[in-house]
Amino acid sequence: MGLVPDIDEQASRDKARDVLRDFRRVARMAGRPLVDIKSPTVSDMPKATPFGNQTESKLTETFDARQSIDTIIRAMALLPAQSYWVLYYSYCTPEELSQYEIQVRMNTTSDNVVDYLKRKALLEFAEAYPGQKLLVFT
Repeated sequence: MGLVPDIDEQASRDKARDVLRDFRRVARMAGRPLVDIKSPTVSDMPKATPFGNQTESKLTETFDARQSIDTIIRAMALLPAQSYWVLYYSYCTPEELSQYEIQVRMNTTSDNVVDYLKRKALLEFAEAYPGQKLLVFT
């Protein structure tokens, strides 16, 4: 064993892929309004109030989503340009792109090249993610 323990590359890629697959959903969550503003209604009918603080829950969810997006963006900023773009086209565009569309945007001639670049980029992303949370050591 050297200075740095061996990394289980496939398991680390899988964890990175899981984080990036949620990017679009989490981005939508981060972009929604923090509080829904509604006009008050007056009624003399008894009403049960829900348990818990819904406003606080919404704020917490939105804050967590924004923090997750910021963490992903910071980690991607540390990647080489080619790795950044293959992950961006694969996971971060507003609409999902097909393998062929990614291939065209990356100016490659084969699906195998895109797959190789994505595998390499996922491992680099796992290494760049703060706190080594995506790395799996053997």
